Amino acid sequence: MLGCHDFCGHYEWTFHYIRRRFGQEAVVRLWDDAIGGDSQNHYKQAAISEGLRGLYNCWVKTGEDEKCDWKWVVDEEKNVLRCDMRECPSKGFLIKNDLNADEDYCDHCMGWVAPLLDRVGAEVAGHEHNHTGQCWWEIRMKDKPYQTMSPSNDIRKDPRWQHGYLDRWHNNPFQKLPLYESAGNATDPCDVLRDWFAKTDQLTVLGRGPSALEPWAGQLPRSNVMVVDPTYARRDSFDGDPVAVLFGDGATELEAAAKRFHQTPPNRRPLLMHMYLHRQGEASFAAYDLPRPVPILPLLIRTGLYTHNPRGKYPTSGVFLVLLAAALGKQVDVAGIDLYRHPSGREYVDSTAAGPIQWPSQHSERCDIEHLRKAMRYGKGRMRLSPFLQGLIDNAALTR
Repeated sequence: MLGCHDFCGHYEWTFHYIRRRFGQEAVVRLWDDAIGGDSQNHYKQAAISEGLRGLYNCWVKTGEDEKCDWKWVVDEEKNVLRCDMRECPSKGFLIKNDLNADEDYCDHCMGWVAPLLDRVGAEVAGHEHNHTGQCWWEIRMKDKPYQTMSPSNDIRKDPRWQHGYLDRWHNNPFQKLPLYESAGNATDPCDVLRDWFAKTDQLTVLGRGPSALEPWAGQLPRSNVMVVDPTYARRDSFDGDPVAVLFGDGATELEAAAKRFHQTPPNRRPLLMHMYLHRQGEASFAAYDLPRPVPILPLLIRTGLYTHNPRGKYPTSGVFLVLLAAALGKQVDVAGIDLYRHPSGREYVDSTAAGPIQWPSQHSERCDIEHLRKAMRYGKGRMRLSPFLQGLIDNAALTR
């Protein structure tokens, strides 16, 4: 028998399957029809019977059953029902168990709540969620005056609100707001990425390995370079203005990267990106007044280039950049990814010591090589690797 939280993994996998098999519109229909129109019909009946008060009573009961760390408040005179979620047990279950099959699990709540409310003459007045278990909602009855709330327990005052990336809906008129405003009006992270990189057909991925400074790498195009956050902060393998920066595990160079970002004129700032794998903890991008980075996993999952392996190995940040460049359909040149096996014995371009290098526990050479091969197959001849990296992959194929 499944508990009230155990089903969440099956829920998420089902969303992923429907997206991959039948497309985006199909999963939206699933949320509306199967969840909002069927399994959650008791909310509809509560709203028909008692309006906002009925919805309040229904959600409070759900919270007691599912042990939700949230607070609901209703003020019928102001025509507002407010929720502040401090720790979502559903998303929390996925994070705790390292489940990440679907590209955006959190969107299913709005996917069933909004159409259900519309059927009973109510609507979402405002909503935001940060994909790490925190969100807020305001709901009102249509065609009546409404006043927003300013609760003392507003989740946006909680330090955890600084984590993750925000999906936002406001209701003047009801619409999902742009994900990354300086990159345009797109609300889907896949569209944000495609729009940002639409200006070029070629991308250069520069990792931090010693081969990034070798003559072959020096001949690569440098007008559209993608790097990881330590390179952006230290300028170790590239001192120019990158087109995009991927923050890796734990965003280890967040403070220095933020300083450089703010010192850069807006028209030369890179697109900030992150995997949001949750394995190494949550980075507080908003605490440094940075735009919350665009998630890259939705595009990689949607294109089939990445399938999450719960509690297993996953690619290094440089390889994630290669996967992204392939997913974007660009001509790609890659240098500075040496799989910790450069003949110099150095780990990175700025390493002073040489000697045996141990792979981080969450990564492996086999995992990186498998994903590089996947990117090369997807790229269909549009990818050039450094001679050293190409040799490593070829030799690995011979010894399999």
